[in-house]
Amino acid sequence: MLLNRITPFLLIALLTINFHVYAQNQPELNSLDSLKDFEIRLSGLGKEMILNYDEQTRLSSGKNFIIQLSRALKVTGSFNYPFDSLKHVNILNAPDQSFRVITWNIATDDEKFRYFGVIQMNPELANKIHGSYPFKNIYPLIDRSDSANNFLFTELDANHWFGATYYKIIQTKFKKQNYYTLLGWDGADKNSNKKIADVLFFKDGLPKFGAPIFDLKRKQVFYRMVFEYSNAASMGLKYNEKYKYLLFENLVPNKDANIGNPMFYFPDGSFDYCLWKDGKWIKQDKILEMLPE
Repeated sequence: MLLNRITPFLLIALLTINFHVYAQNQPELNSLDSLKDFEIRLSGLGKEMILNYDEQTRLSSGKNFIIQLSRALKVTGSFNYPFDSLKHVNILNAPDQSFRVITWNIATDDEKFRYFGVIQMNPELANKIHGSYPFKNIYPLIDRSDSANNFLFTELDANHWFGATYYKIIQTKFKKQNYYTLLGWDGADKNSNKKIADVLFFKDGLPKFGAPIFDLKRKQVFYRMVFEYSNAASMGLKYNEKYKYLLFENLVPNKDANIGNPMFYFPDGSFDYCLWKDGKWIKQDKILEMLPE
């Protein structure tokens, strides 16, 4: 079979192409009744692409998942459809409801993850909040994190996305520009994981990722924060709604000889935190030994 002769990397590339083709060329459907049917299909494909032991089955299910999702998101009124049964994808609505971002991943047999995503705009609010631009219904996100250069200080677009599965979105604003800080996870490889704080904003009607808003009291202001640590650990990166803290757990090597090697970095239980001020997340001097309630 052709599928068996395609390497995982090439098949992932085919998946991204399919998302673009179906997102742009599939005619708009008109029946909301079809959304439930799409959800049933997506739920089954989602389980297969995440849980099946066979890599080729995961990848082929992932390809079909992209095709079905891109069709579903073309249905009139789909923005307000929750897709509640899709347990293996993360769906986050922007606090202002102007868009939502859907992200997921597929694991390969070499214990790496490939990330996929899409931004779906709210046709009723996008122009009111982000300006009078001809917004597309959906913007596929193409993971290029493996080839991103100088990614801590670079603005990226939807076709060059620093892939992650997002679990939190925080909205801030400065000088009429809305910023959406995205907290995410990346199961980097068999030795390490990553936590990521990226920022999404819209410029001239297009989604952009990364902006100089993370002031960590270094020589340069960061466009995103990326923390890499041991696969045997779990690091805290979270937002405290009450105090408006952006919190990140401090990582340290288990011994001096392992400085610079992420697979030996572990959280030490203390947290640094940033506050939003004058258009930036600014690191505060105090270290939190105990998290605020």
